[in-house]
Amino acid sequence: MTNLITESTSNIVNELLDDIKENIIQISDNSEQIQLNTVKPTNITNLLEKKLLIHGERKDGPHLSASSNGSTLESSESPMPLILMNKQIELIHPLEHQWSFWYLKNQQGKDWQENLMKLATFGYVEEFWALFNHLRVASRLPPSCDYMLFKSSILPCWEDPRNSSGGRWVLYFSKPEQVYLNLDVCWLASMLALIGGQYAQDTNYVNGVVLSARKSCDRIALWTSVHHDQQLIFRIGRRMRELINIPRQIHILFELHNQETSTTTTTTTTTTATMMNKKKSTAGGNKVIYQL
Repeated sequence: MTNLITESTSNIVNELLDDIKENIIQISDNSEQIQLNTVKPTNITNLLEKKLLIHGERKDGPHLSASSNGSTLESSESPMPLILMNKQIELIHPLEHQWSFWYLKNQQGKDWQENLMKLATFGYVEEFWALFNHLRVASRLPPSCDYMLFKSSILPCWEDPRNSSGGRWVLYFSKPEQVYLNLDVCWLASMLALIGGQYAQDTNYVNGVVLSARKSCDRIALWTSVHHDQQLIFRIGRRMRELINIPRQIHILFELHNQETSTTTTTTTTTTATMMNKKKSTAGGNKVIYQL
């Protein structure tokens, strides 16, 4: 299949990933907070605040900058999915796919659909930065909340037919891992790699990425559409390690979405999965079948 992403867009994503890797190295050396040099499109704050206020999420939801023009917000607006269509953003660099950014706040007494909110759908690099620069950074996301970035045609749940036969490569941010990893940097690198088509020939098998903030252990999970092709899954996992620049002493685990999905694994893989399950339980009891 022909790669539709423009050469200029691909170059921008590659340059940004290189900058992120350099900053990761700096963090390992001096443990100082970094500042990434990114484009900062503006003037979508009001659109995002309206979306959050409609759902009653402004207080504890993703943090947004104060409105630049101080305009009032109308509560009568229909709660439709937000699509970034701001004329003041010059759209120059198209992405290969349309992407949707979701926010999940796990509130008791509400089902999953009620807790899930689509913040934006975008198809340009400039739209991504406009959204990213107005959201709370990963490390400040409240516990029990998720950020989700998926291809716009795919829902961020394993029940979606394009997710049900797949799994996810998971990077855990427990206290030992936090010595070597910066959550904000890894989350940004994960998103840029995803929307920039940095998984090469395997891009069509990568559906989305999820950041889960938890009191015990934050995590970033890269979702795939398949699990049975071991060579493909390991290739995606190795690419994920390279793009996020995960140190060799840190393992990532591949977990199945659907526990009923049958899979054939070698004795070595089964033994590894058993050991990893004893060491670390996963959210929802997902079965671990590979590690890198």
